[in-house]
Amino acid sequence: HAHRRHTLQDDTGRVITTGRGVTKAVPSFFEQLGRPTCVLAPMVDQSELPFRLLARRYGAQLCFTPMVNANQFTKSAAYRKEVLAEASAADRPLIVQFAGHDATVLLEAAKLVEHMCDAVDLNLGCPQGIARRGRYGAYLLEEEDLVVDIVRKLASNLEVPVTCKIRLFQNDLDRTLRLCHRLEDAGCAMLTVHGRTRFQNKQTVGSCNFQAIATVKAALHIPVIANGGVATFEDVERCLHLTGADGVMSSEAALENPAMFCGNRDRDGEYVDQNRLAREYLHLAEQHLLRRNGDDEAPKCVKAHLFKLLYAGLQDNIDLRDRVSAAHSFSDYRAILDELARRGWRQPSFHDKDLYSRHRSWYFRHRLAEAQSLDGVEQAPADGARAPSKTQACDAEPRGSCTDGDE
Repeated sequence: HAHRRHTLQDDTGRVITTGRGVTKAVPSFFEQLGRPTCVLAPMVDQSELPFRLLARRYGAQLCFTPMVNANQFTKSAAYRKEVLAEASAADRPLIVQFAGHDATVLLEAAKLVEHMCDAVDLNLGCPQGIARRGRYGAYLLEEEDLVVDIVRKLASNLEVPVTCKIRLFQNDLDRTLRLCHRLEDAGCAMLTVHGRTRFQNKQTVGSCNFQAIATVKAALHIPVIANGGVATFEDVERCLHLTGADGVMSSEAALENPAMFCGNRDRDGEYVDQNRLAREYLHLAEQHLLRRNGDDEAPKCVKAHLFKLLYAGLQDNIDLRDRVSAAHSFSDYRAILDELARRGWRQPSFHDKDLYSRHRSWYFRHRLAEAQSLDGVEQAPADGARAPSKTQACDAEPRGSCTDGDE
């Protein structure tokens, strides 16, 4: 018998045509991911396996790897081992993000990971200077035809879907929408939109444009993830309501508080504080990170994570901040954490309406006046406090790192 042709429509709005006599609904890509609403962002040197596992423990439903340089990834086995050291069954669904501008190189790099991930993402959002020099991230958005060609080539040749993470064009939402439509037509299966431009970064971060994200979401058929402007789980819920997005991605807020997606409550209802998060991260890091120069040697990402997780405590305890800066081993870090916990410190107390202190939070470091105003305080520096040294600043935020400024 001749096969009857059937058409289906999935939740991306695309028509699926089959020639089979019996038609079954094919789950969409987003359904295969589990329809995640809480997403951990790709972050250079920061969204490594132990941190992803910690975030998943406390509510993250989809995670991205750190941004991977496609050119280095294809050329260096050592780099491949460093950025994707090991796979874990507990670390799914997982999207690997690449940065680059050569479609052939990007495809070669993606082919090396398509067996171990659920999708490959193209970085079109990094606003840092290193992205301008490397011709990737938000700077590559200026080369719209090239970006579309890259997405089309990846989507046509990979076994896994292709996603993109973008920023807005400055003062030109129509241009942003045109590019989003072109990306969708080229085969982009999911789009993450950071509601800021590449000019909004660090001290000039400004507010996140939820209305622009809502406009993009309404215009597309593919799932849209909103990024930017969330500090707490209440902010996540507000963002979903205002944008209509399918999910919310966090980077910088989650770096300081990887339990943000569960409102800092574990399955037993116990509050998850910064001391506990730091201890659990150290345990996971010891389990999963490569030790290169001795049994107790800790990679540099461990130092960076602890500076963020323990930010307010280290600001108040200068000697311990200096010890973190000088430390290199897991035993050193454990001893510092034990001493900080013994002394006691005033934490930001996320998700505690009576105690939440934005001005004590690393996330608000570039907007201290705003945080103080929201908290209703005029906070003077703690006795003996001083600004971090240049070395400490580099330790806390590794040179060339890119969190996409998700403040």
